Amino acid sequence: MRLSKEALSIKVVVRRARRGTTPFVWEINRDSMPEPVYVSPEAFVSMEDAFRAGQARLAEFTPTRGSIPEVADLYAEVG
Repeated sequence: MRLSKEALSIKVVVRRARRGTTPFVWEINRDSMPEPVYVSPEAFVSMEDAFRAGQARLAEFTPTRGSIPEVADLYAEVG
């Protein structure tokens, strides 16, 4: 499966959001947007746990090849 440029610009970022025993949250960020697309509602004990949870949800925010037409597909429809 080929990823679109838009899909490549979406990533998971883990950051420390608070103090305490569960300080880490994950965010879905898009290069073209200054604010996160989504921030996890739950916090995690470790960066690794937060990253795994963010990666699991990343597919929901990543456009698939079928949802956005590629340029070659648009030309095929015209021609």
